[in-house]
Amino acid sequence: MSCLICAGQAESVECTRGWEERRCSRCGCYRMSQSLILLMMEEGQIFDAERMREWLMSRRDVIAVPSIDHGQAILLL
Repeated sequence: MSCLICAGQAESVECTRGWEERRCSRCGCYRMSQSLILLMMEEGQIFDAERMREWLMSRRDVIAVPSIDHGQAILLL
């Protein structure tokens, strides 16, 4: 399985319906909404992996497994 942020090797973790959870050695553990994944695929968008990792690290102070949806996505523009 691949990381949804950096496309590196990641482990898929079972989670609630409508979400995908990954555990990546570089990006850590996170959840991402399936609707965001589909939208990004349709539009050919990719993450700014470094900035997204920084955001994930800051969120882990509050919650162990941060969730990424449309409002949290940091894309490479």
